[in-house]
Amino acid sequence: MEADAIIVGGGLSGAATAFHLSKSGFKIILFEKDSIAYGASGRNGGQVIQLDGRDKNKSAILNRIKYSKENIKLLFQLEKELDVDFEFQQTGSVDLANTEEEYNELREICQLQREAGDKEVEFLNSSDLKREFPLLADTFYGARYRKTDGNINPIFLTFGLINNSKKYGAKILQGYKVIKVVIKSGKVKGVLVNNEIINSNTIVLATSAWTRELFPEVNIFPLRSLAVITEKIPKIRVPGFEVIIENEIFYGATQFKSGNVLVGGPIDRPRTIEEQYDYSVTWSEYIKNVSILEKIFPALNISHVIRCWAGAMGTTPDGLPLVGQSSIAEGLFIIAGFPNGMAFIPYLAKLLSELIIHGKSYMDLNIFNPDRFNNLSLNWPIKYNYTIIADFLGRL
Repeated sequence: MEADAIIVGGGLSGAATAFHLSKSGFKIILFEKDSIAYGASGRNGGQVIQLDGRDKNKSAILNRIKYSKENIKLLFQLEKELDVDFEFQQTGSVDLANTEEEYNELREICQLQREAGDKEVEFLNSSDLKREFPLLADTFYGARYRKTDGNINPIFLTFGLINNSKKYGAKILQGYKVIKVVIKSGKVKGVLVNNEIINSNTIVLATSAWTRELFPEVNIFPLRSLAVITEKIPKIRVPGFEVIIENEIFYGATQFKSGNVLVGGPIDRPRTIEEQYDYSVTWSEYIKNVSILEKIFPALNISHVIRCWAGAMGTTPDGLPLVGQSSIAEGLFIIAGFPNGMAFIPYLAKLLSELIIHGKSYMDLNIFNPDRFNNLSLNWPIKYNYTIIADFLGRL
């Protein structure tokens, strides 16, 4: 077999890239070592939060928001084009201030964002917050708020893209692990799968936290996270959220269209890089995350959590993904390392496809350059979790 482009990875990044390339007439083969959406794309919370973290750099804020806003527009288009209900809804999101110090910090960040050109973000004091979302606990001092954020079902979106890619002729092969990328004279020539070389001059690594298995020099690190989801409950008005409680970061995708409420966050202990890929869940992790629901939404009185799971997400030193052509070899492209993937992946996959097809994209991908960490010497913590890394990278 041979292809115009080979995509490694069957998550949302790979599915979206396969869709845009195959739609443009490219002969595509996608290899997934497990099953479609088995990894991060099937294990994340589905949050579409356009500005996560607490960045205070004006240019960085503006750079990120211009892509995430385009991503929102594209999600609406994909709902019609794919003919799939991936349950996109704009419920709003809040970054909650749990202390007076956080209140002042978030108010400052909101002002910085607005000065940078982000006119949509709002700052809510405690009265505003309670009036807008009465089910939230009375203990919060205020919040940074964006009404156009929300959530999707990432599994439905991934499968919608995959199935439409097949209509355009893409071959989707599950259970096939790419052992290595074949490079000769500085150019990619294909991939080695099941002791067979599949030829292509264009390879796209949509491999998230597993990119390091093929190229250890690429600075994408696995970050294990946890999620619990409740039984279906009647429709309520609650936002997506980010919050720091007892020095640990929790987040949630509020209520899905199905009626379930999700909360995710810390694990039971810091772990090594190898341990970040562990999908088993401990009892202490489960109890910790369930207890957060009661602290944030005490009025819900939720009695049943029906499922919990762990997943390994990819992250980078600056919290932005790697998207574009890599200097490792001519013809090697990367779209991976998304700690906040739902707010970026569909649109960045479209831009990457344009780059592959035309040699340039409608909007440049400079801030996501895969080579930007090539000369970085990073003393990464031996053991870490979400909170340790956020503090280490200065994103709290």
